[in-house]
Amino acid sequence: MKHFIFSLFLFLSSFISSEAKVYFINLNDGDQVQSPFLVQFGLSGKGIAPAGTDRENTGHHHLLIDVDKIDFKKSIPSSPNHIHFGGGQTESLIELLPGNYSMQLVLGDMTHTPHDSPIISKKINITVID
Repeated sequence: MKHFIFSLFLFLSSFISSEAKVYFINLNDGDQVQSPFLVQFGLSGKGIAPAGTDRENTGHHHLLIDVDKIDFKKSIPSSPNHIHFGGGQTESLIELLPGNYSMQLVLGDMTHTPHDSPIISKKINITVID
């Protein structure tokens, strides 16, 4: 019986852990950084592919800076507040003026559109210092 319960636990946990997640590797909520600073993007449960690549279970990163709302049904716009990493990059040097900023990651598909179940990071707040 113990073997059965353990096997069932392993089977079910494989589904739970396979849920796609996107996250900041090297930044945490409340961090203070000097500009320019490195941002590393983490992803689990899916793969990275450049924009325009039609491959199942893949996407590419978008960094949202001071963005409060996003329409998950539309392509993510390109602006200084919506930074696209369509080449499949997993890190970038970011340059911002001193101040407080919110940052969030969104995984987009081949057309820069969030996945049907959006894969977004927790929003963090950072302070860029002189």
